[in-house]
Amino acid sequence: MKRYWIIPVGVLMLVGAFAAVQAQQDPSTEQRSWRASELLGDGWWQSIAIDGQNNVHVSWYGSIVRDNTGFDLMQYWTQYTDGDATGVRNVLFTGSGGYTVRNALTTTTDGLIHVAFRQQTALYYSNAPVYGSENAQNWSRPAQLAETGYYLDLLADDEGILHFVFSGQVAEWAAETSLNAEAGICSFCGNLFYRRSTDGGMTWQPAVPLSIDPGTGSDRPQVFQSSSGRIYIAWDEGLDWYVGRGQPQDVRFVYSDNRGETWSQPVVLSGDNNANRQPIQIGLTEVRNGDILAVWRYSDDTDRFIYYQLSSDDGATWSDSQPVPGIIARRMNDTPLDHYILETDRLGFVHFFGVGLPNETSTANPSLYHVVYQPATDLWLAPQRIYYSRDKRPEWPQVEVGNSNELHLTWFTRGLRENYPGKQSSTDELEVWYSYLTGNLRPEPTIAFRPTQTLLPTATVFQELEPTTTPFPTREQADANIIPFTRDNYAGQTVLGGMMAALVFCSGIVAFIRLRNR
Repeated sequence: MKRYWIIPVGVLMLVGAFAAVQAQQDPSTEQRSWRASELLGDGWWQSIAIDGQNNVHVSWYGSIVRDNTGFDLMQYWTQYTDGDATGVRNVLFTGSGGYTVRNALTTTTDGLIHVAFRQQTALYYSNAPVYGSENAQNWSRPAQLAETGYYLDLLADDEGILHFVFSGQVAEWAAETSLNAEAGICSFCGNLFYRRSTDGGMTWQPAVPLSIDPGTGSDRPQVFQSSSGRIYIAWDEGLDWYVGRGQPQDVRFVYSDNRGETWSQPVVLSGDNNANRQPIQIGLTEVRNGDILAVWRYSDDTDRFIYYQLSSDDGATWSDSQPVPGIIARRMNDTPLDHYILETDRLGFVHFFGVGLPNETSTANPSLYHVVYQPATDLWLAPQRIYYSRDKRPEWPQVEVGNSNELHLTWFTRGLRENYPGKQSSTDELEVWYSYLTGNLRPEPTIAFRPTQTLLPTATVFQELEPTTTPFPTREQADANIIPFTRDNYAGQTVLGGMMAALVFCSGIVAFIRLRNR
């Protein structure tokens, strides 16, 4: 018997080995690096969003001075997928007096970008077409969402419903939130409220209280949607930094499985239940298997570890708190307003962003770190330093995942005053920065924008905000025939494809030998 079978088996083994090597060299895990930090402009408290065409949008609080008067602005920068960037534009004028323009961007599939922002002491909403958003005249007339407020966040879910959360005061709930106001430990503190819009921001449902304890305030809210479709809102409870009252109490979150129509009871994380130290600065995400991952730090410097906990039952029970390895929180006096961010990418890895130090004895300036968590192994990779400066302190990281699993990151820095003890930060030197981590997956198909709705009347434009000559550039629609895949089936496709090719090749060899021996 002629052993023709030896040929195809041998070739299959060689091809299989080659495919395994190729899978190990899969670009989804190799050669990822953060690009050099790019200075966007002067300012702080930035927000970031990515639209369906994978264009990157960043807004922040900026200002200009004229005749010794400062004017508060929302400034804006866009990086289009073809590489064009708009430069810094002033798109919303909010008044004068140095009132912080907190802001939060989000986008919808109808080609609009939406923003919630602080105008003096009230909170407002506006929108603009994505292509043309750099033009101040294309932003809609601001609509007031709250009479008073400081912290805020905004989300557009995958059905286009807008979810707005803020820390402030609402007249309809004054009796519940200001009991014994003059004498209370947290009189005039901001409480947590939620509003939603199902028609693209044209109308908003009344404010719903999520936390209205008259003895506490609510700070640093974050709203996000997980891959399961669930919507989460996380925040710090106790201290209200803006009014300077209250005391840190705990960190907590609520979730909704019906697009914000109803919310769960608050899930509370209280650390080690030590009355002398309480958790603050929560970051939250949902892992792909449905587990919830939270990070937080304590509110004083006796313990500067950054802790994480996991729950597999919607927050009913939690794992013991463990430190995120390789990073220590900065001192509280350096950062009373900073936060942590957790983001789950398309492969299921969790990315932590925070400012800190490598150990408690370090005398260097704090750095902005990126730490990756692998849920399958419950392991954190070594921290990667993204930004460090001897003269600046980074703060307030914000991140979005792009359609090839790349990470787009922004933060701002405070300049350091060398002639002050301890190198205190200065609000005279504030800068917004941007970087991104290259993708490791084939890009998802971009989404063609549906026709935009009729915009609200445009706002009165500050006279220095000049319109662009082409507010609505025409761009070709991206190819929608790209099939997305994960890293797992990338390796599987490589092996199967190689085996199929080998079978065809071996069959040809066997047929040739048989014909020659006839």
